[in-house]
Amino acid sequence: MKMFWNNDKKKIAELEAQLACKDEQLKELEMRVMQNQIRPHFIFNMLLCIKELCMEDPKLATKALQYFAHYLRTNLESLSSTECVPFEQELECIRQYVALEKMDPACRFRMDYDIQYADFKLPLFTVQPMVENAIRHGISVRKGNGVVSVSTALEEGNVVIVVADNGSGYISETRQQSENRHVGIVNTKERLRLFCDGELSIVNMGHGTIVRITIPLKNGGDRG
Repeated sequence: MKMFWNNDKKKIAELEAQLACKDEQLKELEMRVMQNQIRPHFIFNMLLCIKELCMEDPKLATKALQYFAHYLRTNLESLSSTECVPFEQELECIRQYVALEKMDPACRFRMDYDIQYADFKLPLFTVQPMVENAIRHGISVRKGNGVVSVSTALEEGNVVIVVADNGSGYISETRQQSENRHVGIVNTKERLRLFCDGELSIVNMGHGTIVRITIPLKNGGDRG
């Protein structure tokens, strides 16, 4: 009787191991699908920025295209990865994106950074799309100079990233823009959940928008 019980325990353990392996494979597949969605979305938006510059300032567009080509060369490997990256790499993506946006003379805004904690990892293109939303949908129609800020801090065992703007609160965007933004936000939320058990929340203030990303320190803060 004891032998049969031991055999059953062994079979149960093997089945549990197989199920865990399949769960991990499904998780990996889901992450790859989401990463494949976010990659062309970012590239497409950058090409649209350059297209607008082509009509307004061809010389500046040439400079922007060279800048973007350099960006792709340095980040192409990371764009196809499903691994989390150091926050410094995501921050550099943001800075490069902002530099491209600021090449457009009509795009007037100030970018503020308050980085109090940076020793953590997160999925690539987690914060950058939120900055992009703030610029292109939040402050793009604001009268006068807009302000977009990115801050990080440690709060009760969590890494907290906040992207804030003083724009229109998305009230001026078209239906298509709203749908595209919604898809990007859902994608980012799911990647945060799958990669590092993180969360994303958005508060529309009417006179601006606040995006708050929370990552448990044990998942995003351990640099290994």
